[in-house]
Amino acid sequence: MHDLFQFLSKLIPAAVILLPIMFYYLHKRNLLKTKKEILLKEIENGNIVDPEMLAKSLTNPITEEQRLQNSFRCGIIFSFAGVVITVATFVFYSYLRGVYATHANGSTFNMDDMVPITLIVTLVLVVAAILLGVGIAYLVSYFNQKKKMDKTA
Repeated sequence: MHDLFQFLSKLIPAAVILLPIMFYYLHKRNLLKTKKEILLKEIENGNIVDPEMLAKSLTNPITEEQRLQNSFRCGIIFSFAGVVITVATFVFYSYLRGVYATHANGSTFNMDDMVPITLIVTLVLVVAAILLGVGIAYLVSYFNQKKKMDKTA
């Protein structure tokens, strides 16, 4: 049982941090690769390709407004994930403490078993706090960029 908690304590932060980054990277790479392949097929077939379209496919295709919306979306998702993980962790931990408190009178439960659970809960709360902080940073960035865009427009 203790080995399982050690494995989970190493797996959870890696999964929570690395999976969203990996999905975003793979999505971006696939999007740009698809556009480049379409244009290269057009060139190979001898069709006339608009130079501006070719230049756009080789550069960043995201406009400033899309970047602003992505920032807002990421802020909402990260903040929501941080809050949900925090609430779920508190509910789960309070439930476990209640189970241990009711069965502590001569049962097979040992309070020493709560130590690895407490460590995992603490680790999950740290990850949730990081997610919440990243979400708040995205939201602050969104509102600052929006204010700048409103001033220039």
